Amino acid sequence: MISSILSPLSCLIALAFLLLVAMALLSPFEALGWWAGWTKRELRPIEPLKPIGSTDATADYYIVYMTAIGNISSDISTRERRLLARLEEAMPGETTIITDVFPFSAINNPLNGERSLAWLWQRIHNSRLGGRGSGLATLIFLRNLFQVAVSSDPRYGPIYNVGVARELVRSLLLHGYPPDSGIPIAVMGWSGGGQIAVGVVPYLSEALQAPITVVSIGGVMSADPGISSLEHLYHLQGSKDKFPIIGEILFPGRWPFMRHSTWYQAKQEGKISYVVPGPMRHTGKGDYYDRHAILPNGENHVDRTAQVIAALLSGQEVPELPEEETQLIAPPAEGPPA
Repeated sequence: MISSILSPLSCLIALAFLLLVAMALLSPFEALGWWAGWTKRELRPIEPLKPIGSTDATADYYIVYMTAIGNISSDISTRERRLLARLEEAMPGETTIITDVFPFSAINNPLNGERSLAWLWQRIHNSRLGGRGSGLATLIFLRNLFQVAVSSDPRYGPIYNVGVARELVRSLLLHGYPPDSGIPIAVMGWSGGGQIAVGVVPYLSEALQAPITVVSIGGVMSADPGISSLEHLYHLQGSKDKFPIIGEILFPGRWPFMRHSTWYQAKQEGKISYVVPGPMRHTGKGDYYDRHAILPNGENHVDRTAQVIAALLSGQEVPELPEEETQLIAPPAEGPPA
């Protein structure tokens, strides 16, 4: 009796394991195929769009937003759009915010785009939005998570990150960014988008000759070589968000005794700042994007997150909450602990 029950269960576990292995092995192929010239996906034209938020196509600041691993395209959620709208209002001067690059594809091809299984990804996504199929939705997270792993891999990462950076350059040009102008650019990544945000920095900076700042919202990041090319990295991590610790565990360059890694060299140079915006979780109820979660000072989480990011990018003092845990944490000047 027991063996008849265990047998189908064992087969199911074995199939799930094989699927996981297959997804992991195939994850670099899209980037490698693009690099080898096998993809036939057409690039978007780069004629500037006019106007961009005003009669002047050139803004004072450009922000590129990288969504988290739960999405299937660059069509971000209403919650994310609300945060970006608050951020645009809080930023001084004219700010252009760009959201049309899907960070989990080296060729900016969404899961519901030019793919043979686009219908399946869309159906899984629709089921999740309807409150069904949460188990199958795990496939979306896993697929995109493996792309984060590709971005952080020293073998495939440069290829993958060059591809995403190329799409970002095209998008910035589309939105009126003038190369060699020195106008600051911020790449903002949530969760797994944080890794890809630091990965694209050297290529984006070289292509546009622009200063690049990275804003990580609960980002999971490796000690990517791109960190050495950025102006500054602001890592926001709520006091109830434990998810970014995964990066500290999985990536050797983040280990405390790796004193010569890119990460700790940047810390010694004062290029990495940790910010605790409040008692926020990684995702879901009570996260950085929650407009219903209220802080002791009466602010909701999304407004607080937007104000903190705007203050950091504009060089202003971060508005503090009564809790000590929300203060800006500066990395120690002497580097990582022994």
